[in-house]
Amino acid sequence: MRFDLGLRCGHLLTMKDGRGDVLRDAFVGVSGGTIVEVGPFRPERERECREYYNLSSQIVLPGLINGHTHLAMSLFRGFEDDVPFHEWLFKRIFPVEAELVDEAFVQTGVELSALECIRFGTTFVNDMYFFSNTSVEVLERAGLRARVAWPFMDFPLPDEKRLGADAIQSRSRRFREFFKKLESHPRIAAALGPHAPYTCSDETLLLVKALSEESGAPIHMHVAETAQEVADSLTRYGKTPVQRLRDLGLLSSRFQAAHAVHLREEDRFILRDSGAGIIYNPDSNMKLGSGAADLPAARKLGIPAALGTDGAASNNDLSLFGAMDLGTKLQKSSHHDNTAMVALDALNLATIEGARALGLDHEIGSIEPGKKADLISIRTDYPHLQPLHSVLSQLVYSCQGLEVDTVICGGRTLLERGEFKTLDAPEIYRKADLLRDRLRDYLARTQSV
Repeated sequence: MRFDLGLRCGHLLTMKDGRGDVLRDAFVGVSGGTIVEVGPFRPERERECREYYNLSSQIVLPGLINGHTHLAMSLFRGFEDDVPFHEWLFKRIFPVEAELVDEAFVQTGVELSALECIRFGTTFVNDMYFFSNTSVEVLERAGLRARVAWPFMDFPLPDEKRLGADAIQSRSRRFREFFKKLESHPRIAAALGPHAPYTCSDETLLLVKALSEESGAPIHMHVAETAQEVADSLTRYGKTPVQRLRDLGLLSSRFQAAHAVHLREEDRFILRDSGAGIIYNPDSNMKLGSGAADLPAARKLGIPAALGTDGAASNNDLSLFGAMDLGTKLQKSSHHDNTAMVALDALNLATIEGARALGLDHEIGSIEPGKKADLISIRTDYPHLQPLHSVLSQLVYSCQGLEVDTVICGGRTLLERGEFKTLDAPEIYRKADLLRDRLRDYLARTQSV
């Protein structure tokens, strides 16, 4: 057989060079988990494939890239909604995490989110949370591609409870072990995850910088998410968060700033000159009242941007289709200009430009020979997707995510005709219900005191 896998595509959106060209009745051939052929479909192609999908009535596009999320926080979905940001984070989320988050919590939370990502056509996640080794184990089983950040804050983390006094001092050693374990993994890589400027001292950030320079691992961090964060930084350091990170030497092409909502013009020039990327999280920023990142201003300077959902605790779902739709309309609204961001921009953020912002555009983000075979297909036989005037418009403004039919990552099928192939959904839902009950019991105990 010439191909391990072949796909006949009714409409093929390759996203090569970010152009948004759509090919009709096209063929994609895969061998060894890599795309080896993209071109017109010919009937003989079917006989040359070990496995073959006839998607002639569907839209095929690159697997979507979630640039910023906290997968295990799916178990906090709907918990403490509509609470002011700093109260939500410091008085609600952090205390509950300190009490309840353990390996079992993270395992089930990541399993639930992995199901959701697959169902919504996401094949790559840039994750940041606790118990990173547990997250890796689940993502490996799920078949997703990922970058998993090792967490850093100034206080002991949930996964450090059993380490006692040695917890913070041993972070460097434990990160090195984590990095080495993943160094040759075909789909999952390690990153450094300092939580935010307001939870990390200069000493912690300098440690992260040293580890990044030693290993080459990227740094994934919340930056300038709220106006209060920037005001507090100016009061304490006399600098914006971006200025402080620059002066500490953290900013480089290995750095990704999640949110980047409250940037001054000088901050954007600093990010551009450093080569850093930003990650746009419109759902979370709107729901938490953080504001609207000026994405066109950043992209105009050449700062690469990815699209993120954030965690389900601050967004409530992990649909990048929803993020594309809402994120595009937010820019149109906030700029009073319906061309400030268009459908092609959104698709770029979720595919090839998002890959570039994460330093992965040589591997993923477009459908072309030599790239990893991360592909998804969309059914169009729904009323809200007819008539099909524009593939780009339908994907961004009409799709919600559940129209995803088939998901392939590295040549392996994770979802086939809407059926999960790598995870046991009913068992995961059962475990999630048990952990919901555990959270309810904890709240009943603590609120009655």
